[in-house]
Amino acid sequence: MLVLWVGEKIYYRGSIKFDELHQLVRKWFRHATILIIGECEVDYTGRASSRASNSWRLIIIKEDGTVLIHESVGREPINWQPNSYVTTELKEDTLIIRALRLRPREELVIRLRGECEALIAKLGTGKFIMSGTEKDVIEFLANNPKIIDEKAELVSREVPTPHGRIDLVLRGRDNTLILVEIKRDVADVEAVFQLRRYVEYYTSLGVSNVRGIIVAQSLTPTARKLLSDFGLEYRCIKVSEGNVYEKEVC
Repeated sequence: MLVLWVGEKIYYRGSIKFDELHQLVRKWFRHATILIIGECEVDYTGRASSRASNSWRLIIIKEDGTVLIHESVGREPINWQPNSYVTTELKEDTLIIRALRLRPREELVIRLRGECEALIAKLGTGKFIMSGTEKDVIEFLANNPKIIDEKAELVSREVPTPHGRIDLVLRGRDNTLILVEIKRDVADVEAVFQLRRYVEYYTSLGVSNVRGIIVAQSLTPTARKLLSDFGLEYRCIKVSEGNVYEKEVC
């Protein structure tokens, strides 16, 4: 076992036996990010089902219960699950990691066998760096919906309606539908009216719990007043000359 304390940020790094990993996952889940590299098979049951046969993979367990499983190629994980409760179980020569999500009910079951490497560390948050156009901003926020709302998950992007395409549709707490209109620079009254039309359209379809959010660098004074009058919301992002996007209070 190799344990390193570096400014109280790294709690474990190195090869590890399953009985030790079993205890460390229990200890650090919700308190640190856990990375595991090992030979495993993965089963998913929920809205669909899948099975990944035995192979070496990277398993990431984040503090908020997000679990991701990566293979050797590609950007996207082969499996992932948000807002999970993670437990471990030792069974002979196998460590079983279960990630359970209640709403909707989904479960990832990871069975680790053989040798294993682990890193347990306290991560932070910082500035987001990207470049460019309004489409770049939409793409970035689609991949990072919690910048808009801390409980949000992406449902879809560029969703067609009779009034135009909604940039992002998210799902928030209590199953709330969040409609997002994104402007790279200043949002004016037309952007507010457009968002209002989207919200009214979904309400007319019988969706009772709908929020509308404009994301922009700033609002015109009239747009800000209309947002308040219509019961809509605003999230501010700043784009500097260095193309740094960061969540701010504006």
